[in-house]
Amino acid sequence: MKIAKSILILSLLMLLTSCSRSPVTVYFNGKIYTMDGKNTVAEAMAVRDGKILETGKNDEIMKNFETKDMVDLKGKTVIPGFIDMEGSLVEFGKNLNFINFINAKSISDITKVISEKAKEKKEGSWIVGFAMNELNFPESDLLALNKSILDSAAKNFNVYVLNLTGDMAWCNSKMLQTLQVTNTTPNPNDGEIEKDEKGELTGLLFDNAVNLIRDKSPEISKEDMYQSVKLASTELAKYGITEVHDRTVNRESIRLLKQLIDSSALSVKVYGVLSVGDETFEEYLQKGIEKNYKDQLTVRSVSIDYDGALNLQAASMKDGYLKDSKNTGAYATQEDVENNLKKALDKNFQFCIKTVGDKAVNDNLNSIEKIFRDKKHDDARIIFEYVEFVQPADLKRMGELKIIPSVRPEVTLGNIENLKGLIPDVNSANLGLWNSLLQNTGRITAGSNFPYSNIINPIALIHILVNRQPLDTTIKNIPGLNQKLTVAEAIKAFTIYAAYAGFEEDTKGTLEKGKYADFVVLSDDIFTVQPQDIIKISVLRTVMNGKSVFEKR
Repeated sequence: MKIAKSILILSLLMLLTSCSRSPVTVYFNGKIYTMDGKNTVAEAMAVRDGKILETGKNDEIMKNFETKDMVDLKGKTVIPGFIDMEGSLVEFGKNLNFINFINAKSISDITKVISEKAKEKKEGSWIVGFAMNELNFPESDLLALNKSILDSAAKNFNVYVLNLTGDMAWCNSKMLQTLQVTNTTPNPNDGEIEKDEKGELTGLLFDNAVNLIRDKSPEISKEDMYQSVKLASTELAKYGITEVHDRTVNRESIRLLKQLIDSSALSVKVYGVLSVGDETFEEYLQKGIEKNYKDQLTVRSVSIDYDGALNLQAASMKDGYLKDSKNTGAYATQEDVENNLKKALDKNFQFCIKTVGDKAVNDNLNSIEKIFRDKKHDDARIIFEYVEFVQPADLKRMGELKIIPSVRPEVTLGNIENLKGLIPDVNSANLGLWNSLLQNTGRITAGSNFPYSNIINPIALIHILVNRQPLDTTIKNIPGLNQKLTVAEAIKAFTIYAAYAGFEEDTKGTLEKGKYADFVVLSDDIFTVQPQDIIKISVLRTVMNGKSVFEKR
C-alpha cells in the first residue's frame, strides 16, 4: 500500500512538473545547418523556453518530443540568426520618424518628397530628411544646393536634410531662423556655416556646425520613441537579425530597451556598447557589467573613435593623402585610448576602437602592446571596428594580441572605386584584406552601421564578402580577389565569430543543445547556390529566443 501510494505521489509530482513547463515546439522537415564543430546538418529541432533541446533527424525528434506545436520547414534552409556588429537600434528608431533619402538621385527627388510631406503637417513643424548620398547626385545639383530650393518646397516649415555621413546639413531659411543663425554668426570650432561670395547664408552647415541643429531639435516623446524602437526592431527581424551590437547606447536608451523587453515588445537582442566620454560609461564602471537582462540585453563594452571615414580624409593613414586633408575634426589621442583601455580592462569591460586607416591600426597596436607589457590580459577580446586598411606587418601583430577585426564590406567596396587621386597607390593594396585578417586573427566580424548605411541586410553583406563586388554593378580588374571569404566564413562573421566577439559563444552563434533558439529560415540554400545568386536569397522566418518575430507572408 505504501509503495502504491509513493508511486501515485511521484506520478502526480511528475505531472505537475511537466504541466508547469512550457510546451515544446518542434521544427521539422528542414535542412538545418547547426554550424557546430562537426558541421552537422539536421532535419529537425526541438525548442522549449527559448533554448534548443535537441537537433537530429525527423523521426528521432518527433519520437522524443511529442507535441502539438509543430512547424513544417518544408525543406527550407535554416542557419543561426545574424548578429550585426555595428548598428544603432535607437537611432534607427528615431530615423523612422524622418525621411530616408538614401535612394535620391537628384534635388528634384528630394524637393518633391518634402513638398508632399508638408501637405501632411502643420505649418511651423519640422520636416527632416537623412542619408542623402552626394555620390548619387550630378555635380551640377551639388553646386546648386541652397536654402532657396528648400524654401520653394516648404517655406513655412523647419526643413533640413542630412547627408549620409551626418557631417553636412542642408537647411531652408526658416530652419536657419529657428537656429538663430545669421550671416554674422561665427563658425563653431571645427565647423562651418557656409556663405556665398556675397556673404549670404547658403543654408549649408558642415562638421560641428551640424550640432547647431541637434541642440535645437524638438524632443521625441517617450511614447513615440517606444513605438519607433519597437518598429525598428521588427524591421531588423525582417533581415534575419537576431542581435545587434549597438554602439550608441546610453542611460536613456538602456532604460527604454528594458521597458520594451519587459513588455515583450523588442524583436532583437542588444549587446550594448557604451561610449568613452559619456557619463553612462562612468556609471557602469562603478556598478559593473550587466549580463543578459531577461535573455535580451547585455551591457559590457565601450568604444572610442580613433579616426574617421576615408572619403572625408579623416582616416589616419601612414602615408597621408595626396591632397591636404580637409578634415581637422577632433578624434581620440593614443593617451585617450590607453587611459580608457586601462579603466575598461580593470572592470572587465570589453574595449572597441574605431580604426579605419593603417596608421590608426598601427598606433593602437602599439598602445595595446604597451599596456599588456605591464599587465597581461589573456581574454580581453579587443575589437578594432570599421577596419579598412592594414599594413601587412601589422596583420601578424593583430593575431598575437588577439584583436578581433570588424569590417564594413559595403564601404570598403565603395572606397575601392574612389581611391585614385586620394591616397598613394602603395596604400591601395592594403584595403579590404578580409581573408588576411581572418587567417591572422582566426576570426572576422562584420556589420552594416545602420541606420547610417545603404545596406542593412546581412545576406547582401555576405554576398559582398564572398564575391568582392558591389550589388548593382561589376568592377573590372577589382584588386584583392584573393581577399574574398568563403560562404561559410562570411556567415560565421555574422554568427559564430560575432557571438565570440560578445563573449557569447556558449549561448549563441550555432544551433546546438542548450543554446538560444535564434535562427533564420531562408528561401534557398545559401551554401549551394551560385555565389552571384546569394543576393537573391530572402528571409522567410526569423526566430529569437524560440519565438517567431518575423514571418514572410
